[in-house]
Amino acid sequence: MTGTTRRRFLAATAGATLGAGLFVGPATAQTGDSAVDLSKWFANTEGVSKVTDVRGQSRVEVTVGAGGNGGAFAFAPAAVRIDPGTTIVWTWTGNGGTHNVVAKDGSFESEYYGSSGDTFETTLDTPGVTRYACAPHEAMGMKGAVVVGDVGVTLSGTSGGEQTPEQPEETYNGWLSNTGNYHELVDRRGESEVVVEVGAEGNGGPYAFAPPAMRIDPGTTVVWEWVGNEPYNVVDAELGYHSDQVAGAGHRFAVEFDGDGLSTYECSEYSDEGMRGVILVGEGPTRQLSTLSYAVTGGGALVLGAPFLYGLREHVRSTR
Repeated sequence: MTGTTRRRFLAATAGATLGAGLFVGPATAQTGDSAVDLSKWFANTEGVSKVTDVRGQSRVEVTVGAGGNGGAFAFAPAAVRIDPGTTIVWTWTGNGGTHNVVAKDGSFESEYYGSSGDTFETTLDTPGVTRYACAPHEAMGMKGAVVVGDVGVTLSGTSGGEQTPEQPEETYNGWLSNTGNYHELVDRRGESEVVVEVGAEGNGGPYAFAPPAMRIDPGTTVVWEWVGNEPYNVVDAELGYHSDQVAGAGHRFAVEFDGDGLSTYECSEYSDEGMRGVILVGEGPTRQLSTLSYAVTGGGALVLGAPFLYGLREHVRSTR
């Protein structure tokens, strides 16, 4: 990608309202007599070596936030086989921050939950295979699958946690070349507000943004939410926004973006370890001048209506 992007920092004092951003991908449920290969789906998911057969049960429980994938970022069991008409209940452990459950074929989706004992349930009646994930942690391997009925499936070639997915060719001028948990640009277009976890497991410890790279629509508010307990901050030195450096889960910082452009940000304390992120807004950098405007909408604990210092700056940067 080559071009020049001009960004303008718009003054604002506002509060951020936290919502439940949900991303639903393309349909992937499959039926038929031929076996469905789940090895690619679980390629970056630790320890998925079998499909747990729980047929004969009318209600089946799956744990959300179980240990795995570098922290509490797993479903357990990750792959289950059920009878048609069985109700699946996902139960949150309260570990690993905020999670959700989103079917990739759009058949079900939960809200974001983070407390122990929270539940979400759905009933699946049609034979087939449905893949699902936790939207903010999908790139880390937090994925699951439900096999309904007698559909054949294979798990040959699953990683068992030993295989590392290849990093995408696009690293944004090398900005994400050392970011170990970066595997794809997560598409969050269509949402007015999205959440990035700060201090998620990755890069050798709690030193990751999750997801580290996302694409959003102009006008979207990005909320960074602290889930780790180290001292973190969120800084885009070129664009000019930054949060305070704070330790402790629950802290939040939000920025509203508009126009078309690219924001490359980092945690200054752990940037060298790979704690970096990218926000691609709209069409991103183009060959012509385009304007990316943004407003800091809150700081600190994000108390609604809390004032925040602001200024006006213009930046010109070539990207490729």
